[in-house]
Amino acid sequence: MSTGNPTVFRTLNERAALELLLRHGPLTRAELEVHTGLSKASAAEVLRRLENGRLVRKAGTKPGNAGPAAQLWGLNGSAAWVAGLDLTARAVEVSVADLTGEVRGGYQAEAPGEGTDAVTFLTEAVQAAAHDAGVTLDDLDQIVLGVPGVVDAGGHRLRQAVQLSGWSHLDDLGDLRERLGTERFRLENDVNLVAIRELEEHTGSSFVLFWVGNGVGAGAVLNDALWRGVTGRGGEVGSVIVPDPVSRGRLYGPDGGPLGALLGAAPLAELAKAHGADVEPTLRAVTRFLRAELPVGFLDDVAKRVALGVTAAVGVLDPGRVVLGGPLCTAAGEPLRIRVAELLAPTGLAPVTVAVSRVSGNAVLEGAVRHALDLAREQVFHAGTAGRTGPVNES
Repeated sequence: MSTGNPTVFRTLNERAALELLLRHGPLTRAELEVHTGLSKASAAEVLRRLENGRLVRKAGTKPGNAGPAAQLWGLNGSAAWVAGLDLTARAVEVSVADLTGEVRGGYQAEAPGEGTDAVTFLTEAVQAAAHDAGVTLDDLDQIVLGVPGVVDAGGHRLRQAVQLSGWSHLDDLGDLRERLGTERFRLENDVNLVAIRELEEHTGSSFVLFWVGNGVGAGAVLNDALWRGVTGRGGEVGSVIVPDPVSRGRLYGPDGGPLGALLGAAPLAELAKAHGADVEPTLRAVTRFLRAELPVGFLDDVAKRVALGVTAAVGVLDPGRVVLGGPLCTAAGEPLRIRVAELLAPTGLAPVTVAVSRVSGNAVLEGAVRHALDLAREQVFHAGTAGRTGPVNES
């Protein structure tokens, strides 16, 4: 009877150990034995191989009740490096993290304007962030760029032009992909990356992230995994034709129009005007307005538009949870959440919990780093020590 392939079993044991160290942090050999069921000798051999392969390193000691302190082992963050980028019409921001997820370097810059080679500019931005982390561009294992556009499901090319008017000569991001390395570079829709970041707050669940900022978008997470759709258009709700349900400032007649024209900074500024408030149609101004005392009926109308946008996703996907995200939804906060939940309750849809995103900071950038880490860890953990063929930057 065959006893199996020893190399396969060795790699599986290494992967189990690496995943445990990622999940729990540094562990002793004895703790690793308990979690994996390996014998003392097998656990010691796994740690020896992983240390020699520069995948784990000694991480101090853990005092015991009696006897000498036990050696702790932790992931070697320098075993892999990743970069995440957030590209908007006005700026780019880059973060570089090690295998543990610790951000070790960063860089940000405004769009360079006319006459600048944007591909070279962005490549140098990644180089600058890597340098800040103490590594080089060649040390990066995965690079994920978040863009405001439709990206194919494989993350290799744009299926629809993005609105990046501030970037001259950036008509085809395929040139950037070739410059940074086709095997390690991926594109991703910005709202999808926010959903990936939001997943950290809702682990083990399914939800729809409904995002409102300058525009509107959605990201669907089903059973802890992002759903991009067959072509990558999953979550592209802006073009869905809907009626305008508001009481004042209605935009559409009986035939309706695109949801994207009802939600976002400019449409909500127009809605505020219909309710007697003069608001500049910029993201910053509308965000500030939503945090202040609002005209009677205005937030009710905002909630009607938001509820209309999430109804189709809830009816088809039955996610159990809707997360209201983006700067405008989070600015409106709990009062908006209550109104949207009340509007959804009597519709006959499957029961759904409505929540407001708790994620702060640059969620697109954080999601890009998280996505890059997932890809890098899959590579490293799947290969184990069998994949360690080159030097490792130990910065």
